[in-house]
Amino acid sequence: MEMEKQRKPGSCDVVKSMCSPAVTGTKQRDPQRLYTANLAKRESHRKRGKDTWTAKSRELSGQNVRSLNSKSIAANKSLCKNPVENCYHPQPEKTFSAEEARQVMKTVVEERLRNAEYDGNACSALALELADCVKHAVKDLLFFERYKIICFVVLGPVKQSDLCCCSRSVWCPSADTYAEYCFKNNSLFALCVLYAVYSE
Repeated sequence: MEMEKQRKPGSCDVVKSMCSPAVTGTKQRDPQRLYTANLAKRESHRKRGKDTWTAKSRELSGQNVRSLNSKSIAANKSLCKNPVENCYHPQPEKTFSAEEARQVMKTVVEERLRNAEYDGNACSALALELADCVKHAVKDLLFFERYKIICFVVLGPVKQSDLCCCSRSVWCPSADTYAEYCFKNNSLFALCVLYAVYSE
């Protein structure tokens, strides 16, 4: 208590005394009034800005609507002059010929595997290469529109055993078809199957 009585007035006390209403000679403002005045100013500014923005947006939107309408009318006129042909064809104009495809497959496979010998390490790469060659040959020599060509080749050694290969697919019997060819020499056999699927 003695230390508090002996404490000299510091800078904070001087500033408080200078800012007090008695020293400055100004009236003390009511904080509630200041708060309401600030709210009213903000509300008026917000309304003024909103009205200005609404008017500008209406003007711009009107211009955009007019420009869009003029563009759509011009596009419709051009479509009427040059109608777009319907590209949907449920049935092919020319049906895929499995016999012609088989002849192409036979030529490519026999030319590639006539003197080939079975090699277990290289047969996978050879099968992929052969399937690719057959697919491109059928596409280039027999041009059938809207047909997707899928080809796969099975290579194996010739032994005293039988091998059964089967496949299953869902398609349209009137438009889709397949062709197959089996090659065999003294060392290996090759089964080549090609699917032709019509794309509407």
